[in-house]
Amino acid sequence: MINFQGEEKKNEIRKILSKRGARVYFIGIGGISMSALALLLKENGMFVAGSDIRQSEITDTLIKQGVKVRFSHSKEAIMSFKPDIAVFSLAIGESNCEYNAAKNMNVLLISRAELLGALLEDYKIKIGISGSHGKSTVTSMLGAVLKEANLSPTVLCGADISGGAGLSSGEHNYLVYESCEYRDSFLKLRADVQVLLNLELDHTDYFKSEEQIRESFLKAANSARKCTVLNLDSENLAMISDKIKTELHTFSSRDGAEYRYEPTFIDKGNYSFKLYKENNRIGEYFPGAKGRFNLENAVATAISADVCGVKYEDSAKAIAEFSGIKRRLELLTKTPFDVFYDYAHHPSEIASVREALVAMGYKNIVAVFAPHTYSRTKSFESRFVTELAKFNTVYVTDIYGARESAIVGISSSALASAVSYTGGVCHAVSDREAPLIVREIKQCAPDCVLLMGAGNLDEYKKEILKK
Repeated sequence: MINFQGEEKKNEIRKILSKRGARVYFIGIGGISMSALALLLKENGMFVAGSDIRQSEITDTLIKQGVKVRFSHSKEAIMSFKPDIAVFSLAIGESNCEYNAAKNMNVLLISRAELLGALLEDYKIKIGISGSHGKSTVTSMLGAVLKEANLSPTVLCGADISGGAGLSSGEHNYLVYESCEYRDSFLKLRADVQVLLNLELDHTDYFKSEEQIRESFLKAANSARKCTVLNLDSENLAMISDKIKTELHTFSSRDGAEYRYEPTFIDKGNYSFKLYKENNRIGEYFPGAKGRFNLENAVATAISADVCGVKYEDSAKAIAEFSGIKRRLELLTKTPFDVFYDYAHHPSEIASVREALVAMGYKNIVAVFAPHTYSRTKSFESRFVTELAKFNTVYVTDIYGARESAIVGISSSALASAVSYTGGVCHAVSDREAPLIVREIKQCAPDCVLLMGAGNLDEYKKEILKK
């Protein structure tokens, strides 16, 4: 296997991709971030193929765009494609047959982050969006602002922003991309403008302490070529702010930051905010996306846009027209009750989405929650119990293990029992029970149903949307 490190490896990737007809194979192509890169390479004239274990709207989009997708992992498939580069997602283990076939074929084997790090060099101004929460929304919202300003950005997002894809194609002047911290992936990506939204301990299969994750975010901030935008209301980010050596732009709802915002609750989950820079008023914004957490996303977007020189009128208009993205407080249907779909899989995210629904006026909220990874469920069990117990009724589905093996004693049944013990109404259910559970939910006559989690809730979605 070819093995390069740092700039040498990046240059080798770029050299291969510059060749006419370069062939790139994606192992785990159905991931939203992987598929976005696959489509970007396809648009740039490369031959692209890949594999995944299941069909989805994402893989349907890839196939429509001419990407060959195989729904199983097979060493024969990658060998017959004869790629110049094989790209793997971090959900793929080293035991994967295609991963090992690429090694044996002497193919350049790289992670998704390494590919993105090489592609960044094609863009003049790179804006990386990092944080424990809100990355996808701010990436998409800032892309909308730059479009309104006629800057034609390319946007790479970790959520569906264009009918089954995480890619919105533009020109090569601006690139807005979601910069994920998992396994320090974002340290392979060097932004011109690094935006840090917030910071909490997460991904506990890799980050073992808040100190470790703070150190990673500090490294990301100090790698920025031009400047860092940082939220001082986030305690963990505030703790690293005085160690950042790049040009720093801070924001807060309190005094003491370069940018200060004043939020106002309007009604039914709607907010506005006034934004000031060094006590000079920039203007008032009326975000189209509901919820206090989306207000904070809009604040970060407005400030990042201002740092990039976008006029207030353009950012205010785009932020007002931006209503959200898929699986982020996404309204699926209003019949026979309002049904929302949300990616919330961390206790803080669960709290934020429930508070948004309460602010919108809902009183009988039934949640279907799919825990994401055994390590996260174990690390934050007590916090999950606290937040889930606040719903009127909760159904906890099978834990979506993703890249992980099961942990003894960690299960949806144990979590549901703990919630019930505290006085909450909670039931553990199997994904196979989706039709039965949805019928049961309908009999409860809720005014709101929330499908929640980073795993697969398609069966529940399908049953709820049945006419």
